[in-house]
Amino acid sequence: MTLANKITVLRIIAIPLFIILLLQNDLMAARILFTLSVVSDALDGAMARWRGERTPLGAFLDPMADKLLLVATYIAFTWLGEIPVWVFIVILSRDVLIVMGWSIVLILTGNRKIQPRPLGKMTTALQMAVAVAKLFSFPEILYEAGLRIMIAATILSACEYIWLGNKRLGALE
Repeated sequence: MTLANKITVLRIIAIPLFIILLLQNDLMAARILFTLSVVSDALDGAMARWRGERTPLGAFLDPMADKLLLVATYIAFTWLGEIPVWVFIVILSRDVLIVMGWSIVLILTGNRKIQPRPLGKMTTALQMAVAVAKLFSFPEILYEAGLRIMIAATILSACEYIWLGNKRLGALE
């Protein structure tokens, strides 16, 4: 296993600790661990490119670590009453749609390739930014503006992936 993949695995292992700290209202420790996760996310990707150690495992684990961190964070925020339940439902619904759609395309076409879209990457970045804004107690006006933009991007991204999946399946006809 490459060093970059080991860092990614550590990020995944750290998620439950981050959530425990957040739920126990140990904000300082939760913020530090979250920051370390975000920094190590950038580090492991750069390291894999720099060292020429890009692997299929890393290509799978890195975005999975991001998604696990985001979903766990938004579950905790919802549990704590920091965000409305519907926000979490929108975020989770997009992810479930993507996984289900990819599974259907895989079963019907045998095509395993997942191509992240620019809007999808931007949506993940916005979800991360809104989580940062909430976790680090940014001014409410900034948080609310970011939240609205993130929700719109999440919905648009889900629509784009649905359209692309239908397009791939339409190629079967």
